[in-house]
Amino acid sequence: MNIFKYIKKVIVFALVVFSLSLALQSPSYAAALEGKWKLTSLNNSPVPEQFNITVAFDPNESRITGNANTGFAPVPYFGSYKSTENTVELLGPVIKPLIYLGEEGEKYFSTLNSAESYDVKDQKLTITDYSGKKLSFVKAE
Repeated sequence: MNIFKYIKKVIVFALVVFSLSLALQSPSYAAALEGKWKLTSLNNSPVPEQFNITVAFDPNESRITGNANTGFAPVPYFGSYKSTENTVELLGPVIKPLIYLGEEGEKYFSTLNSAESYDVKDQKLTITDYSGKKLSFVKAE
């Protein structure tokens, strides 16, 4: 009978520790970025219809991945990032094949690589770079 009291105390202790660990965790700001997004405008100008540029943020791995199809062939890219409540920073430039993607494609990567802040509202993501250029996305899938 004494063993059951011991087991009960261990279970209660484990539940308390688990609850405290959840309560004391810092918030995951990157969770707002999580998922796949489709580019809708580049610096407040709609992207051409033939463009299909996506980006996906994985807060567990701190990775960014995506495809840029600017009318030629899809070009995969990836990189690492860190974020806080409203800032995002790529840890080095995104890695992509050395293919020229046209003026708009190059503007996209230039703005993405110099990202400074983000805002997520109503399934829409806006990334702003240090000079005020913006990338606007909608949640994909």
